[in-house]
Amino acid sequence: MNLQYRPISADLLEDYFKATTVPFAFDFNEAGFERFSKVFEMPRMRAAFDGDSIVGTFATHSLQLTVPGGVVPTGGTSVVTVLPTHRRRGILRMMMTEHLREAYENGELLAGLWASESNIYGRFGYGPATDRILAKLEKPYAVMKHPVNIDDSLRIVDREEALELFSPLYEEIRATRPGMFSRREAWWRHRFLSDVENLRGGATAYRYIVHMRDDKPVGYLVFRVKAASVFAANTALIQELLAIDPAAEKALWQFVFGLDLVSEISCWNLPTDTPLRWWLADPRRMERIVQDGLWIRVVKVDAALSQRKYSAAGKVTFSIEDEQCPWNDGNYSLEVDQDGNGHCQRTNDEAAVQLTPFSLGSAYLGGPRFCELARAEIISGDFQSIEKLDAMFAWNQAPWCQEIF
Repeated sequence: MNLQYRPISADLLEDYFKATTVPFAFDFNEAGFERFSKVFEMPRMRAAFDGDSIVGTFATHSLQLTVPGGVVPTGGTSVVTVLPTHRRRGILRMMMTEHLREAYENGELLAGLWASESNIYGRFGYGPATDRILAKLEKPYAVMKHPVNIDDSLRIVDREEALELFSPLYEEIRATRPGMFSRREAWWRHRFLSDVENLRGGATAYRYIVHMRDDKPVGYLVFRVKAASVFAANTALIQELLAIDPAAEKALWQFVFGLDLVSEISCWNLPTDTPLRWWLADPRRMERIVQDGLWIRVVKVDAALSQRKYSAAGKVTFSIEDEQCPWNDGNYSLEVDQDGNGHCQRTNDEAAVQLTPFSLGSAYLGGPRFCELARAEIISGDFQSIEKLDAMFAWNQAPWCQEIF
């Protein structure tokens, strides 16, 4: 076996896409390939070759990720595959090592991914940093405790108008929520708002709804309807519902609750702090399943911790051992002032807390608590220092990532 890992050229793009179809269990189609080719960044696409054959794929999206109080350049780890004929040969480790080194050299302080399987990426230092709620609500119980009057404030728009109206509104919203990332124009057009028929799963095309207030967009909704064999037993599938304030968000949910010929409302991805449950007349009727969303890997510890803001002042020393990113090995001091500005630097002082890349990635956005990780024996150290880290890293919105990439 003659394994090589290298960038791909444009003439190999279709072969690259085809190589992902076996691990990800889908068939090649022209529409999907066109969508793929317009979103991925060719200079950041890599493949593992056995001779002339592609046996593994790896790509990086250049993301700007919202973190508490700021934005951090992030390598979006994507299309990680190894053909089943070439497992257990070190291909994934080889690709991941090169990916993290490239991210570091590219000035990206974090790497992030959506894990297809939750037992793969922890060993490479990625930790589950956001959770999401998979929600279902039967239509008879889609009733607001205090209904709102939406009048003529909502309207249906086509894809082109959605692109024009949704993008600036989205940027305003995502600036406040850790875990969300910016969307380029190509991402909006060819990925998020793309409506390839074979990806609909038997449902309708997207419906785009905008909520207006004083002639300005304040929220939007993207959804499909999946027909059932029984008349009026359709399911409304909510792809994304975002708004700049609770009033606009509530109005959009009120619209969803009023859809005709729908017996169930389903959403694949809600923040864990969604206010929807508190608005319902009978909140227990909403089925909620919590799953992990975005996983974070800290690529450069001191810079990443200095880039975000914090909720409490204090100083904590910690150590970290990092096999995949050896430049991170060592002891650090994190000091936060009264304004929430943090400064992290290397220190010769004794570490009060022993962290791992996995634990730091998990807690970086303010999601999982350090005390929780200590009880799970994932981290260790002085408990008062661990409690101080919890107070410092906490944030006023739960971290949430809006989209799989």
